[in-house]
Amino acid sequence: MAERPLGLRERNRARTYAEIADAAVDLFERQGYDTTTVEQIANAAGVSPATFFRYFATKEDVLFADEEPAAAALTERVAARTDRSTTSVAALAEPVIAYAEATVGHGSPHSLRLMKLVMTTPSLAPRSLRMRLRWERDLAHQLATESGLDFPQLVHTVVAAIAVSCLTSALRHWPKTSSPNALAKLVREAFEHATGFPRDCSAR
Repeated sequence: MAERPLGLRERNRARTYAEIADAAVDLFERQGYDTTTVEQIANAAGVSPATFFRYFATKEDVLFADEEPAAAALTERVAARTDRSTTSVAALAEPVIAYAEATVGHGSPHSLRLMKLVMTTPSLAPRSLRMRLRWERDLAHQLATESGLDFPQLVHTVVAAIAVSCLTSALRHWPKTSSPNALAKLVREAFEHATGFPRDCSAR
């Protein structure tokens, strides 16, 4: 089914959202996240602070706007994987690599800019940790569900934690590459270090 075309109001909202986000990232890069105020972001975007808060609850949310859909997309990739015969870290490599390639990396310089800011701003560490723990929890519950259980066992928690660690370790090193297309390769290497996951079986 074809997607419904966006109406004028929706297009205007999407444009305003993008303009605010772009202005915020530009300011964060130029003068630092901690010293940038909502008022400065709103002024740079040509909107009022009240308009900013209609789109983002805090300036932190500009950098974590995709937290909910990102967690859902990662779990969906794992749930749709071809190898569901075992609960192992290696079995999660293919879907996590594919997630990194399609959802986070996807050759986007903007994604790389966001990740550089997140990984180089100490005050954002608690939010990053919260997002990581959510990924681990959601994947552990998915693995438990596949085993016919209501709650994760230790094996599900450990496997999910290691798989997410491969992803977050790659994200931590990604900004050092200055290449929007390097993330999937880094995730692949992280799984190889963790499990000996073979290169020729990874998502391309």
